[in-house]
Amino acid sequence: MPKYQVYFDTVSGEIRYNVDIDEEESLQNVLDEILFELGSAQQAQRQRPPQVLWSGQAVDFGSPLPEQGIRPNDILRVSTIVLNG
Repeated sequence: MPKYQVYFDTVSGEIRYNVDIDEEESLQNVLDEILFELGSAQQAQRQRPPQVLWSGQAVDFGSPLPEQGIRPNDILRVSTIVLNG
């Protein structure tokens, strides 16, 4: 199973996470599980969906990563927006 490096930009800093994603699996299927494991990032997910970038471009959550030209060991960056109040 291909492994990807995912960096989460959070209020407390950057968190690096290695993720195994099947070639036919979309990011949407695994992102919820990752955010649940990370805990604090999950709260931001509930308030506003994260933005996932690869090479400066937004990743399509519904399409498998290889179909978007993203290869194993490529780095994905997840930015979450936390709303105050």
